[in-house]
Amino acid sequence: MRFPAFRATVRRLGLALAFAAVPLWAGAGQAGDAELGRKLYWEGIGADGQPINGVTQGDVKVSGSQFSCVNCHRPSGFGTSEGGNYVPPIIGSVLFEKKTPNRNRIFKDLYQEVQPPGFWARVRAPRMRPAYDDELLARALKDGVDAGGHVFDPIMPRYDLTPQDVANLSAFLKTLSVEIDPGVTDHDIHFATIIDPGADPAAADAMIRTLELFFEWMNKDTEGDTRNPTFSPNYRSNFISAYRYWNLHVWRLEGPPETWRAQLEAKYAEQPVFATVSGLVEGPWDEIGAFCDAKRLPCIFPNAELPTPGEGRYGYSVFFNRGLTLEAEALALYLGDQDKAPARVVQLHGTGPQGTRPAEGFAKTMEMVLPGTALDSLSYEGAEGLRAAIAAQDPESTLVIWPQNVAEAVAVLAENPPPNARIFLPSAAKEPALAAFSPALVEQVRLVWPYDKPEHYHPRKYRIRGWMHTRRLAVTHPRIQLQTYYALTMIQFGLMHAIDDFYRDYVLEIIEHEAENELNPGTHPELGLGPGQRFASKGAYIAQLVPEERVGYRVVSDWIVP
Repeated sequence: MRFPAFRATVRRLGLALAFAAVPLWAGAGQAGDAELGRKLYWEGIGADGQPINGVTQGDVKVSGSQFSCVNCHRPSGFGTSEGGNYVPPIIGSVLFEKKTPNRNRIFKDLYQEVQPPGFWARVRAPRMRPAYDDELLARALKDGVDAGGHVFDPIMPRYDLTPQDVANLSAFLKTLSVEIDPGVTDHDIHFATIIDPGADPAAADAMIRTLELFFEWMNKDTEGDTRNPTFSPNYRSNFISAYRYWNLHVWRLEGPPETWRAQLEAKYAEQPVFATVSGLVEGPWDEIGAFCDAKRLPCIFPNAELPTPGEGRYGYSVFFNRGLTLEAEALALYLGDQDKAPARVVQLHGTGPQGTRPAEGFAKTMEMVLPGTALDSLSYEGAEGLRAAIAAQDPESTLVIWPQNVAEAVAVLAENPPPNARIFLPSAAKEPALAAFSPALVEQVRLVWPYDKPEHYHPRKYRIRGWMHTRRLAVTHPRIQLQTYYALTMIQFGLMHAIDDFYRDYVLEIIEHEAENELNPGTHPELGLGPGQRFASKGAYIAQLVPEERVGYRVVSDWIVP
């Protein structure tokens, strides 16, 4: 009472000191913008529109564009492991709750892939911690110290973030993998396969039968384990929550490609699916791909000739290769690598996308590798147009044909053999050409071959064929059926690793990680994906027809990667 002014001064000073003790970067209680947080997570762009800055490995300066969150923690927020480094989940349900051991998630990290001993030790370490809030999140991002006071690995960057950046990122992380994705119930998981109107009916039937038998096999296994949930209490009983019965929906498209997306929207509205598996699409994938991206729906390894162009953009469609465009670019590189370059190349192509797209890729690559070679690109319409174009050929030129209808083009060539010493056709011409071409025409023709050599050995291929034979599955279309089995295996392994975390992004990330493992069915020399990659095989061979050999072809070039 005697010194009120002094006491007031002390109170003001104490309050000021208390505020000074709170880090300026804390951001606690500040409202966050989830959309700006998404931009920070994906692109490393702060609230001010500029790339954020940070340091990794103690003294290596990086920017957000180089080390954005998504690079390591992935689109799902579930993290990953690579090269002995463990990147933990940072989804809201994990980050902002007290950390307790989750047996299911630790199990897959420890036992479902090979890792060095140091990795095992780090994952097994009991890192109990309190739940994060914005202040603790800010400390983690700036100083590399988690909510429990443990220091992060030096590989985790320490970022220079404003309080608003932290609040934005916090808001976004709380939206990551909040609810399981559509197509999953407590009992079932739904998948679709897509067939376009141009697909060969016999090939489509072979693919569907392969899918049906695989689904039947998976469901019998599920039925056996769920009937005896305590058969192995230290293992399977812990994962009963992950079991689902697989349901297959065959989505057959009709009409022109520009109508396909509306058809898919209607089918999806009637029964949402978790992913599409395999499929047979001869037309352009563009409308299907746009649908998959809009629904965030993984479309896993369809048999497709015209995949959506583009790579490294985190689209939801995953392909074996780039189809006809890859074949065209590989052929141009092959011609450019010959000791004697062709003086003139004539390219004939149909007027539809099966003709125009590879023709564009071939012309563009030829311009780069053989700028001095004359290239004539001529379109033709139907069988009569091709006959007329062939009749005008010069024997001295190299002939390249990209048909809109392969069977029709092969029939025209068989009846009207061109005079050119060398004729190149796409891989799809192999079977009809073997059946129709004369020995002289066989000698003239070469194929672009984006598949494996016949003499290569893949142990997995023999196991798959054994699986097919024991189920009395007629192997009438080997490549399509083997590729279909591979697509199914990718989904199977993806879900096995995800356990009961039924999030599409997460399963797609696991597929990226698993694609290069020993699951190749023998269709391609190598199959592998990286983060954001959407084409598992990157190159092609040049092959010649050999009717007297069982497989009907022989590779005559090195592996060509455009």
